[in-house]
Amino acid sequence: RMLEDPEIQELISWSRSGDLFSVANPTVFSKIVLPQYFKHNNWQSFVRQLNMYGFHKVNDMIHSNLTNETQTWEFRHPHFRRGAVDDLQNIKRK
Repeated sequence: RMLEDPEIQELISWSRSGDLFSVANPTVFSKIVLPQYFKHNNWQSFVRQLNMYGFHKVNDMIHSNLTNETQTWEFRHPHFRRGAVDDLQNIKRK
């Protein structure tokens, strides 16, 4: 649902190919979006949860000097694709 909400498309959205999603501004995303869908507003906790379910960060920001406000984080899971609702049952906690 979060990825389908047009109100927050500038903060979280699918890639063109629909095989990954990106969060454009983690600081604003944490303040606005996380409390709507989760019981917290902690970005690192959100990322840990994604990792626990097998999602992987796609883009490498170790060599980047961008701040959290200007970084776009991308995440991918082999069974998380736009429109592939039946595949969601294959996403399990590690």
